[in-house]
Amino acid sequence: MFRRASPRFTPLRGLKGPRFARYFHLITTNFIDFDSRGNLASRKVSMIVGNPGETYVLIDPEVGTTIRAASPFASHSAAGAERSCKLTFFHDSQHFGFGSSSYPRLYVPSQMPRQTESNSSPATLFLSGKMYEIVLDGTPDAKFAEDASASGRNLESVLRQLEHM
Repeated sequence: MFRRASPRFTPLRGLKGPRFARYFHLITTNFIDFDSRGNLASRKVSMIVGNPGETYVLIDPEVGTTIRAASPFASHSAAGAERSCKLTFFHDSQHFGFGSSSYPRLYVPSQMPRQTESNSSPATLFLSGKMYEIVLDGTPDAKFAEDASASGRNLESVLRQLEHM
């Protein structure tokens, strides 16, 4: 399945500027987490990835919330107020997580470009929108996700007002 979203308008005739489009590919991958008994359990989840070389994935909010709840870096008392969560992408095993041997883990079946010489790249999970987004830090995709998340927060009060009209 191929879909495209254009975050920037095509430049007007005679104007020079970047032309940018995002392509979406729906895939199924493994998400490993602890079940209600404390045993590791793997389940198939859908996610959206970009073209090769792009550094983002879109995930179901339920998966994102589960990952966020397991974060060792965030204050759980303020969990509702935080809109992002730090993660790491492990290139050799091709998964997002908090540590190379920790859980939960979200596998990405295609290789993401390395951001450092090491086996891992820092990433951020953005917890907003209809689908949550994980991006590798310091990339154009990370800038796009950050801007989109900020726009959503800025428009939240306006949208609430429109709901009550």
